[in-house]
Amino acid sequence: MGDAQISVQFLRHLANCIELTGRHVDPLLQEFGLKKADLDEREAMITLRDFLAIFERAAEYVNNPHFGLQAGRLVGSDSLGALSFLFLSAPTLGDAFRAFVRFLDTMQQSSANAFVVKNGIAAFQYSIANAELGIRRQDAEYSIGATYSLARNYCAGRFFLKEVHFEHQQAGSYQSYRDFFGCDVFFEQPVNSLRFSATDLNRSGQTLSPELFPILVDHFLRRSEETLVRGDIEADVERWLLSADMEKPLLLADAAEALGMSHHILRRRLRERDLSWRDCVAQWKIEAAKRLLQESDRSIADVAVSLGYSESASFIRAFKAQCGVTPARFRRQHQR
Repeated sequence: MGDAQISVQFLRHLANCIELTGRHVDPLLQEFGLKKADLDEREAMITLRDFLAIFERAAEYVNNPHFGLQAGRLVGSDSLGALSFLFLSAPTLGDAFRAFVRFLDTMQQSSANAFVVKNGIAAFQYSIANAELGIRRQDAEYSIGATYSLARNYCAGRFFLKEVHFEHQQAGSYQSYRDFFGCDVFFEQPVNSLRFSATDLNRSGQTLSPELFPILVDHFLRRSEETLVRGDIEADVERWLLSADMEKPLLLADAAEALGMSHHILRRRLRERDLSWRDCVAQWKIEAAKRLLQESDRSIADVAVSLGYSESASFIRAFKAQCGVTPARFRRQHQR
């Protein structure tokens, strides 16, 4: 499989945000072998690795540690192309988030997204599945900020959060995060997420006609078929793991029920791809551990507990067997 790709639509919005600061975007794009005209190709894709690097470099270029948040704040009805219109035309806010999660991977590969409702709290969760793609703080803050802006636009500004979680450490002023989201913001968490009251999910949109929604769903269904790059079952399992409670056993039967199939069928479909349930869980935990080791200063023991390991020693053994180095050495080699 080739490098993960992302729609150039996202980069075009980033370029517009740079120019709003009074800087010309051309010198930055040239560093990565791109021209501004390249951003007008609506169906074009670039590698996710390059996109993440450009985003981090852009924050330095405009000298703003919160550039990702600012770009998220400026997301409008067309900033994400058809994906923005899909969200804003949904019949209810719940439909908007579920459709957004369902079709986001048609525009950005290698992302693990989930929408979870539990104990009266709804949570949109976003993470980049491959920890080897490099630093991704700006992208995480942009993605969470942009989704928040879409929800606020949908609700004509009357949308309020309970909490925001980020995988990485706090950077710059905490008050900048607090002022933007209007709620408590927590860092060094297992996954990036927005959390809000589930009572908001039945709210109707205030921006676009819901008659547009089924047309856009049909468009994304066709696009999904055209751009599928890996078996659906891997993506489905990855999304379930992202939304699962790590303090409880990660059982194949629970995943199968959530995915609408028997545990026999799920086990068979994984076996068809030379995978086992144990392999999926172990690999997901290692990828999550890599992100936490790179993006946070949490202790090895704390990382182990947050990922469901009973003790640090078992986590260290599993990590070394998979990665060839201990968690501490991996952190020294890769932490920003």
